[in-house]
Amino acid sequence: MNTSGKLGWALLVLIAYCTLGAFVYFASLLLVQNGVELDVPWIISAQKSLYRSGMTNNATNWLTLPGCITPDPDLVYKPSIGSCKFHHIEFDITLNFTDEGRNTGAKPAGTGIAVIGDSHAMGWGVNDEETFAARLQQLTGRPVYNLGVASYATARELIRLEKSGLLDKVDTIIIQYCNNDYNENLMFDTASREQLHEKVFGKHSPDDVPQYSRLGLIAKGYWLTLKSPFSSLASKLRRKNFTRHYRAFIAEVRKHSDSLRGKRVIVFYSNPFGQKYRNYPAGTDAVLPNVSFVDLDLDWSDYYRLDGHLTAEGHRKAAERLFRYLQPQL
Repeated sequence: MNTSGKLGWALLVLIAYCTLGAFVYFASLLLVQNGVELDVPWIISAQKSLYRSGMTNNATNWLTLPGCITPDPDLVYKPSIGSCKFHHIEFDITLNFTDEGRNTGAKPAGTGIAVIGDSHAMGWGVNDEETFAARLQQLTGRPVYNLGVASYATARELIRLEKSGLLDKVDTIIIQYCNNDYNENLMFDTASREQLHEKVFGKHSPDDVPQYSRLGLIAKGYWLTLKSPFSSLASKLRRKNFTRHYRAFIAEVRKHSDSLRGKRVIVFYSNPFGQKYRNYPAGTDAVLPNVSFVDLDLDWSDYYRLDGHLTAEGHRKAAERLFRYLQPQL
């Protein structure tokens, strides 16, 4: 086949792909806006892209729900004491918080374990008893305090731990790391606190939000749909480089070394949709001998397809693997 023939076939394939993409876009958008998640490869990847970009009418952020958070001078915000309902296309849950963090059930006697992290540790998308912290308490027979809070990075997680009054009650601290912790770990100062406070609690003008015409929204959604199969495949295959994350993380931990002295610190990661790291360390840290890294080998099947957080099954798996890692020291 000559060059012009090959170009002709390539053009026909492109036209067919774009035509099918238009159908997938409108079908995916209609389905997800009506609360239907369709597990067909291209459609589910398009639904994920449309949902994550905020282009559907049912995207919800826990931080914006009335009564779920309260301002804090050091942490910007923290969970409000009491119950908070959270509805989403993939789940319908209630989160209960006390002064000791998210409810993990009746506390056994003895020295406990503190869990710190972001929304993955908090249990975004699962009920209290389904979090890996609650399950770990059942497995170990030790009190487990779940101090995870959505959108916190290591900097605020450690400040929350220090402010909790629980350090004297625990000998083990489990830190859940996420790839979006990096920027906050590089710098969390007065200026960044004020900026974050304004973002969360400020009154924003409609002019602050990018406005799109109806045609612009359709074009954006169509483009997201066309590239969604490739983006989805890339997220499953690509392993992020942990080196820069490690440097920012361990520097932040060292700032709080006095609080962590005499504690066993275990670090694992949970990224959206189960994204993996390469060169993630294993075992005892070379800088801080009381810190150990463990890869729980969580993958995309342990996460909600649209939302990207751990499912109840993912939390169960994380708890069981943490328990096996902890068992020799229990």
